[in-house]
Amino acid sequence: MFAQKKGDIPYLLGLIFFFAAIIYFFAANWPGLDRPVKIGLSISILLLCAILAFLYRRSRTFAYLGNWWLLLSVVAFAVAAALIGQMYNSHADSYMLFFVTLIPAVLLAAFTRYRPLYWLAFLLFELTFWLKLYPTGAFITYTDGEQLLIYLGAILLHGAIYVFWRKLQEEKLSFISLVIMQGCAVYLLDTHMLYDTLAGNMDYRAVFLLLHAAYIVFIVLFWRAFIGSQKSHPFELGVHLLFFGLYVVPNMFYMTYQLLGEFIFYTGFPMLLLLFAFSIIGLRKIASSGSMHDHKWRRYTITFFTGALAFIGTLIAVFSLSSFVGMLFGFSGNFSLSFLVLALLCTAAGLTVKKESWLVVRLTLQITGLIFLFSYLVSEWDRTWTAFLLAVPLVLLTVLLFKRNESILYYISANAVLLYGILRLLTENDVSLSVSTWVLFSAAAGNAVVFLSFKEQPVGMAGFWLSILFMLYSLTEKGWDSLFLHAVFLLYIFWHLFKPASERRLYRWPVWAAFIAFFIWKYYEYAWLLLHKSLSFLLISLLFFVLWFIWGRKHTVPVPVKKWSAGLFAVVLVLQAAFLITTAWQKEQLLQKGEVAALELAPVDPRSLMQGDYVQLGYTIGTVYIDQFYNSSTAPPEGKINVSLKPTSEFISYNGKQIPVYQAEAFTHQQPDGLFIKGSGRYGILTLGIEHFFIPENTGTKWEQKTHAIIRIAENGDAFLETIR
Repeated sequence: MFAQKKGDIPYLLGLIFFFAAIIYFFAANWPGLDRPVKIGLSISILLLCAILAFLYRRSRTFAYLGNWWLLLSVVAFAVAAALIGQMYNSHADSYMLFFVTLIPAVLLAAFTRYRPLYWLAFLLFELTFWLKLYPTGAFITYTDGEQLLIYLGAILLHGAIYVFWRKLQEEKLSFISLVIMQGCAVYLLDTHMLYDTLAGNMDYRAVFLLLHAAYIVFIVLFWRAFIGSQKSHPFELGVHLLFFGLYVVPNMFYMTYQLLGEFIFYTGFPMLLLLFAFSIIGLRKIASSGSMHDHKWRRYTITFFTGALAFIGTLIAVFSLSSFVGMLFGFSGNFSLSFLVLALLCTAAGLTVKKESWLVVRLTLQITGLIFLFSYLVSEWDRTWTAFLLAVPLVLLTVLLFKRNESILYYISANAVLLYGILRLLTENDVSLSVSTWVLFSAAAGNAVVFLSFKEQPVGMAGFWLSILFMLYSLTEKGWDSLFLHAVFLLYIFWHLFKPASERRLYRWPVWAAFIAFFIWKYYEYAWLLLHKSLSFLLISLLFFVLWFIWGRKHTVPVPVKKWSAGLFAVVLVLQAAFLITTAWQKEQLLQKGEVAALELAPVDPRSLMQGDYVQLGYTIGTVYIDQFYNSSTAPPEGKINVSLKPTSEFISYNGKQIPVYQAEAFTHQQPDGLFIKGSGRYGILTLGIEHFFIPENTGTKWEQKTHAIIRIAENGDAFLETIR
């Protein structure tokens, strides 16, 4: 399938860079455009995507590209809504942005049955849901009762979504829903430990006892059903076992700590033995019952089963053995030698295990041994030769286990240890950073050679992962040598994209991840030294479109797609445009008719002042609110509140006028007489909705010393942040 669609890669890349060019056009020309032009351009993005979606829909050969532009029309609507929100400084990154984008995404997904729209709708739903509960820029805590309602609701909701995706045969989305559901369950239970529940030290004790019991019963029943009927996907088994382990381990260690103090290793060892026993019995059952299934089902079941249990077992082993060593030698002492002894014992014990049914034992002991080996290396940081000494047995073990999957562990560890030693040696001798860059790139090149030589072996795939990782980390310098390294990396990635050496997911997914990371993480600032941002992206976009037109169309097998209704899409498009226009019109009315006032800004930690291209503001009103909340006998109300304002004797000059500075007079649920501003309070945090001030790109330092915000306040208390001075 990938080979049939590889011709579309240039077109997809062209779309990505085309949108980036549009977005950075706004960012670069922010100060020079007035609001009507910005609004018109924002809506034009949406209309352009819609027009291209309609045009490609009529194509006999490339109708599926119409679906791509259909998807981008939803993204364009989100961009337009965000840009309009930035223009008026009105919650541009709040959950409402994702909620209004979710609506057209769901509608389009419903009548097109286009899988990427399912993914987009699900992502938007999750962002809406969690940002509503935990908004950015505010620290929210919930009571036990509130947590109970929130997370029980989240569990039931995601359970229903899981069933929904299963009925639509969207397996991967159902897996993500399952992971979220399990995460919510374990978070709820781990924040209300079984020991505390049994001790009666919390509210809703009976409910949490019931939830703990229900969760344990659910896992037991699932395991019995999985082994008995074997209808569930192996990934579900891995998810349930992993999260059940993350539930059991903290609860057991916490209970032991409460009863025995620091002697928690007394619990760790029995837990580890029980886990090993369960893994042996489980693998034998899977092996005996796997005859009813194909080889693929059995292989995936063993992979997820051993992966989940080995991870949990490693956590238990490391924590227990560390506690044991700490008890013997004192937690404040230097016991680096103990790390080395534990590393040798665990690794040797793991290597002696041969039975397939003892696979979890073998992996757990070896991974634990490597963790203690690196703990020893870090504790001996002042002795550089230690790294090179430890690399020798790691290389030997890689060679001895060459055809086994465990060789990946030792190969990656050998690379890490050698690089650690080399970079430490360069640092101690004050060698320039550019040399370290070439060391990393040389390591990447060496691993690329290993991949090309042994691509069918486990070590070869590990070499491929490391080659990409080391190349990315080497792209840190500026100048002609950096330009060369960037070019080599691009050629390496494009070679893997267009001439893939394997169809395995473990090969294809890292290639795309590296390509995306390259532009988001590494190349973000470098390209701007050469050309204007938007122009750079536009030229790259055109280059990829031309490449698709000349080469891509000949190397792509067109895919038949469900032809969606142009009329329904037109209705959605009209609703989107109407929303954008209405939002802008309402904000303009507020801007024209609102009363101009000035509010004093409170100091904000400079480390968190700049987030992207907006300033995070704090107000003196908020300081007054938090002082009353914690230091007054009559705390101010919470929830949706109105802040009554009164003028001070201070004035701020703005547009040739003297604007009075206001301060908080009262916080109330009722609508007060005179000027007031709407807000919301929770646990001492007052949110006014005007905490973010969007600024021209790369001008943050000009705004850091401003002391007052100029706002316009409507009669109903809605506020618009006009500027800061």
